Amino acid sequence: MDDPDHQPLKAAGFSPQVETPSEPETTPSKRPPWLLPGISILAVAAVLVFFVLPGLMDSGESVVVENSGADSQAPRTAGGSGGSAATEGTETERSPFAEAQQQKLRKAAQDALQVVLEAQEELLAFGVETWAPEAYATAIAIAETGDEAYRQRQFTDAALAYQEAAAALAELQDSIDSRTETARSATRTAIEAGESATARAQQALLELLAPGDPELPIIEQRIAAIPAVGSALEAARAAAAGGDTAAAVAAAEEALKADPQHQGATEALAGYREADINARFRRAMSEGYVQMESEQFADAASAFQRAARIRPGAPEPQAALVELAAAETAWQLRQLARQGETQEQQEAWGDAVATYEQALAVDNTLIFARDGLARATPRAELAKALEGVLKEPERLVDARALQAADNLLKEARGTVPGGPKLEQQITELEALLTWAKTPVSVQLTSDAQTDVTLLRVKRLGSFDTTRLTLRPGRYTALGVRNGFRDVRINFDIKPDSQPVIDVRCQEAI
Repeated sequence: MDDPDHQPLKAAGFSPQVETPSEPETTPSKRPPWLLPGISILAVAAVLVFFVLPGLMDSGESVVVENSGADSQAPRTAGGSGGSAATEGTETERSPFAEAQQQKLRKAAQDALQVVLEAQEELLAFGVETWAPEAYATAIAIAETGDEAYRQRQFTDAALAYQEAAAALAELQDSIDSRTETARSATRTAIEAGESATARAQQALLELLAPGDPELPIIEQRIAAIPAVGSALEAARAAAAGGDTAAAVAAAEEALKADPQHQGATEALAGYREADINARFRRAMSEGYVQMESEQFADAASAFQRAARIRPGAPEPQAALVELAAAETAWQLRQLARQGETQEQQEAWGDAVATYEQALAVDNTLIFARDGLARATPRAELAKALEGVLKEPERLVDARALQAADNLLKEARGTVPGGPKLEQQITELEALLTWAKTPVSVQLTSDAQTDVTLLRVKRLGSFDTTRLTLRPGRYTALGVRNGFRDVRINFDIKPDSQPVIDVRCQEAI
């Protein structure tokens, strides 16, 4: 029977509006203006469904179950067996147990709906309609099927629909962390690529998904630096293409200064620094070899050492320094060979001997030094002997010295090749020997009481006057007398002279 006090219970409508995705908000606080009023209406509807309608249903003894096919609820008996279903379009009185079961199913649907509402509120706060509009709309559509079932008093179907919608919304909630990381990564990628618009869009999405993320201020600074970074990196590329690696390094450093976290700028700077090191290293090595070819060995060593400082541990500078040492040694030996040859030509035989000995000290296998030393040594000895005789002609008063000088003259005359200096020495020695062999008459006077001896010649005894024939040279006369101090008279005999030498002891003791 139709009872006006017992109308069919209809679930409160749940149809959240699905908005067309709009541009992402920059902060989570900027929600659509309809969001809070909509949530308030949903909350009022939930209160009506959860608290008011159950009270209305409890006021009667039975409810009318609308037959809607296989999903319609059938009252059960106290014994737990299913009761008879009402025919379509009729009403059936419910037992208290069946009514309790219906209330239980309604409560389950309401609990499931509450989960949906809470998930929806949280997702809307995170701007779900911006980053997952289709998935969110699908979940809401499922919830709306639950509303329809609820209105048809098909509480089991309503609960299942609400649970399915809650699961879909929960999946969106669970995806927030991964979406946050994806947005963060996409923002960084856009910054690295210099795409300001894309970076701004991803930044806005990140602000929705993680409004309290501490990286947001840094991202803002990095996005603002995109133009400066791009300009600096372009300048660095142009400088590197022009071979100015130092300018490329400076430009890349400017880019990294504008955005210290820019990986592209970091990698570019490392590359340009390596290129600059390589360029400076090559220049230093090239300079060293040019200086070595020019026999500027000190400058070459400095260049190779600079290359070693530019690239510590590189083997090339050390190898170049070894090569430089060998080149310098070879140059020195060439210099010594030329010097020895020049000294021989100048008849500086003693200097030539020293030069060849210096070369042999470097390498005792040098043929030029061995042969040169063999040539120079006897000539140096001859030159030294000749100079000794010519510097001390007085020694020729001694017969042995005079004979040695004669032999030395013969050796000099037989020496080949000669040379202007040797010829001059021979001429001087010949004149000296002629001078030394020319006798000179010498008169000696005394007091007839002094015993006179001409040293290295003969004892003359006591006399008043005597005359001797002597060769030119330096002589010494010694006078001895008892009771008187001895006297020693040195005198020189020269050709064409008529010397008179007085020798007497006059100082009594």
